Amino acid sequence: MMGPNVLLINPKISEASQSKKINAMINITFPTSIGVLAGYLTASGIEKVQIIDEQVHPIADEDVSTLLRSMATPRVVGISVLTLNCGRAYELARKFKQADPGITVVFGGIHPTVVSEEVLSTGAVDVVVRGEGEETLRELVSLILQGKAYHGINGISYAKDGAYMHNQDRMMIQNLDTIPPFPYHLFQKDLDRYPNFSGIFGSRGCPYKCTFCSSRSISGRKYRHHSVGRVIEEMKTLVRTYGQTSIFLMDDNIAVNKRHFKELCDSIIREGLHREAFFHGSLRGDNASDEVLDMAWNANFRILYYGLETGSETLMKTIDKGETVAEVADAIIRAARRGFSVGTTIIFGLPTETRKDRYKTLRFVKSLPLSSVRFNTLTPYPGTPVYQQEFPKGNVLIKKNWENFGVQYMWESDDIPFVPEGNDRIELIFDTMWANLSYYMSFRGLKNLFTAKYAGGNVIKLKTKWYFSFSELKKMAALFFYLFSRFSTVAFRMFWGMAKRALR
Repeated sequence: MMGPNVLLINPKISEASQSKKINAMINITFPTSIGVLAGYLTASGIEKVQIIDEQVHPIADEDVSTLLRSMATPRVVGISVLTLNCGRAYELARKFKQADPGITVVFGGIHPTVVSEEVLSTGAVDVVVRGEGEETLRELVSLILQGKAYHGINGISYAKDGAYMHNQDRMMIQNLDTIPPFPYHLFQKDLDRYPNFSGIFGSRGCPYKCTFCSSRSISGRKYRHHSVGRVIEEMKTLVRTYGQTSIFLMDDNIAVNKRHFKELCDSIIREGLHREAFFHGSLRGDNASDEVLDMAWNANFRILYYGLETGSETLMKTIDKGETVAEVADAIIRAARRGFSVGTTIIFGLPTETRKDRYKTLRFVKSLPLSSVRFNTLTPYPGTPVYQQEFPKGNVLIKKNWENFGVQYMWESDDIPFVPEGNDRIELIFDTMWANLSYYMSFRGLKNLFTAKYAGGNVIKLKTKWYFSFSELKKMAALFFYLFSRFSTVAFRMFWGMAKRALR
């Protein structure tokens, strides 16, 4: 039997960007990007598609030739790329090209969409698929398998005669239900290796214009949603086929369209799913009316996430969030009163931010009834308004292969990508570390660590009664000592620097 013609890969994140001690505790889920693409290709008649998620199946050097030998010709290797894993993606592309120069290497995702020429300049990538990739990849692969030229199709970039060619953008898919149901079965063999096997995308896009958000690079500000019936069927699959008891709606905002959200909640109840699983998802403070919260509670939503980002109303305007700190805080309080577990994210190092702003935000966050908080440093991803604003000024530090472009990179090195003018780099790193540690080492933080289903800002996943498991305790201890060592080093350097300045 002939092997697949198409191999789709989700690259791992380099240890230079994220320590293996952190990776050991990370709350990973299956890569929806290559899953959706594999399902789309298969439903279009391209049946032989293989997927590899390097989060659970890293590709060793000796595996490259074995994988190629298992594939039928012509061969297509597609890699879904984010900014943080682009270095590993480039490495894989070179290895596959060296093993078989005749294969077609295709990159897609947010990073290739916004820096297509960087990707093509590696010499190891034949085609970049820009924007939404389903239909472009289907057309591209079909032409390759037929031995036909593909350079005229919309939505791609490629190199030709020493120049970079960027074809016309492809229109976004208008009816999301034309995309086949997510192929959860492709990841079933690794069900026990994904702590979070419960993700569903009910919509795409976000109509708001936060300056730090990179999702608009793919979907602009256009918001589209699947039909309620389609979302319910995927929920039933996860709950009744794969035994999941919690369902995570991965949408940027679950309540953009209140009428649609109400229909979804009513259908969850009508199908009895609210008795079989609980639900969690993200929304904005200005969308979280009492009516929306009541709908969510009745449908057994039990965890809600809000992007508070800052405790400063001035900074909230700076990042063009389109809502106020007061609105988000009020939504958090009202949700907690109803019984929801509420999580949020905070971004330190925003443009024009001061150290006083950070500590004001920390005090404010600690006053709110939150179950989890993650304090990040600003990462000005390419293509975002904040990147376009700060990069021309020389304010964005980019290490090789963007390896410092992680929101928690301060735990790995000092070279975070952005420090606002008037701020000290080490002080910003210390403040962000201190905010995370002081929150989780508090009584409330420790209580959540021992009792909550999710901890660490919903990034770290703990097994039930993890404190009785030697392997879990060992991983927790390794993580604690790693973080404590890094924090101690940064703290010493900060206080030493302050002492030297005081003696001048």
